[in-house]
Formats: sequence, structure tokens, C-alpha cells
Amino acid sequence: MDRTVANFERLWHRHHERVHAFALRRTDQATAQDVVAETFLVAWRRHDEVPREPTAWLLGVARHVLANQARGRRRREALTEVLINQALTYAPAPGEIDRELLTALARLPDRDRELLVLTSWDGLSLREAGQVLGLSAPAAGVGLFRARNRLRDLLRPAPAGSRLQPEEGQA
Repeated sequence: MDRTVANFERLWHRHHERVHAFALRRTDQATAQDVVAETFLVAWRRHDEVPREPTAWLLGVARHVLANQARGRRRREALTEVLINQALTYAPAPGEIDRELLTALARLPDRDRELLVLTSWDGLSLREAGQVLGLSAPAAGVGLFRARNRLRDLLRPAPAGSRLQPEEGQA
């Protein structure tokens, strides 16, 4: 086995739990797992820079990964806000604004919303939308199909007797 691979495997086995615990104290489980993966990807790419005692270095990388994710989340939230504001600004009349649709779009995962916007509002083909998002045309087609289904589910009224609907007399 290549020496670099063996060193990396030792690094992983000795430190991944500690990096995970560090991330988990700062975020949710799924994000913490992403932080660990990205931290060790950096360690793999920069294996020559990993110090002999790597704990502090790895935690520093994890801290930067968390900060980058927070910045990305803020950018996505700001973009969602801009999207909603633009849609409201360009609407022909306040009575014609479909707030339910805009709210449902805002609740979709980023990629779903982006596929819908690129194909519906921006008028791009599946191939073009896929190119923007780094997907093949078939992958964009599958993604668009799923995005439309998720949007439809968000717009579908809750079944009678559902906890999501107010009970009679409460509204």
C-alpha cells in the first residue's frame, strides 16, 4: 500500500471521532458528518502540510469548514429573500401574487428551487439548466421531475383531520 494512503488511514482512524465531536458541538449531525468529510478531504489534498501532532490543525480546518458553510447558508438565505422580493416587485398587481407558491418555493431544497426557476422563469432547457448546476441533461430531467413533485406536495392541501389544518372554529 502507498505510504501516503497508509498515513492518511492512520490519521483518519486516530482523529475522525475527535473532529466529529468538535463539529457536533457546533452544528447538527448531518452537517457534522459533512464537516468531517470535508476536513479529511483537505487533509488528503494537503497531506504534506499536516503536522506531526495533527489534532489542532484538523480542528482548525474543521472550524474553517464550519465558517464556510455558515457563509454559504447566509448567501442562500439572502438569495431566497431576493428571489421572493423580486417576484413580489415584478408582480402585476398585489391581488395576483401567489404567496402560497412563493412560500412553497422558498421551502424547497436549493437545487429543486434552482431547477424550477432556471427552467420556468429563466426559460432554460434541461441541458442548459443542467449546465448551470453541473448536471447532465438526464440528471437535470430527473431532478426537475422530483422538484415538481415536491412543489406539488407543498402546495397540496392537508387532508381533512390532519394536524396541519386548524380544527373547526379555530382559525
